Amino acid sequence: MSYYDRTKTEEYLLSLLDGKLSINLEDVRKMARREETPIVSDTGAQFLVQMVKLTNPKRILEIGTAIGYSGLLMLLSSNAQLYTIDFNERALQLAKENFDKYAVSSRVRVLPGDASLIIPMIEGSFDFIFLDGPKGRYYEYLPYLKKMMRPGAVLLADNVLYSGRMSGEESVPRSKQTIADRLDIFIKEITTDSDFITSIIPVGDGMCLAVRK
Repeated sequence: MSYYDRTKTEEYLLSLLDGKLSINLEDVRKMARREETPIVSDTGAQFLVQMVKLTNPKRILEIGTAIGYSGLLMLLSSNAQLYTIDFNERALQLAKENFDKYAVSSRVRVLPGDASLIIPMIEGSFDFIFLDGPKGRYYEYLPYLKKMMRPGAVLLADNVLYSGRMSGEESVPRSKQTIADRLDIFIKEITTDSDFITSIIPVGDGMCLAVRK
């Protein structure tokens, strides 16, 4: 389902995929459409799977479970343990059903609640972090996420271009200005932090890829 304004570049990338993702979760994608739940874009899903396969993580942290689509992509691409956070009870129930359906529940720990309260309490380090929660709070999470990342760990944040609003290609409505301002803080902090090697990847609604030095 599309929840962002596609650019011509994104349309071109989608045409190359031709609807063929490396992991077929069409039933979960249909559920997302039925529930009107945003999920990672097709190009973003393909990139996420590639990154997980490249890094072969043992422990993954996900902020933004939704109905479990991105979690399944990561679990079916690795043998990792997934810790996933969301506050939406309805979405989490559907996510648990999807994890059961694909027989990966034994590798999932669902953490219900506000990520800003849960993240500081999580112990241990992670090899891979997928940040796909509220965009306006990414900058709040970053200091805690950084501490959880061992050298070589990867942080992948979705929706960082915010439908062209961050580049100025599209204007920012007054109702979205606070989110855009806070997302700008996150982008500037992570791209200027000397402890990270960071790139902004223009797939989907934009992905930020940061590797901990």
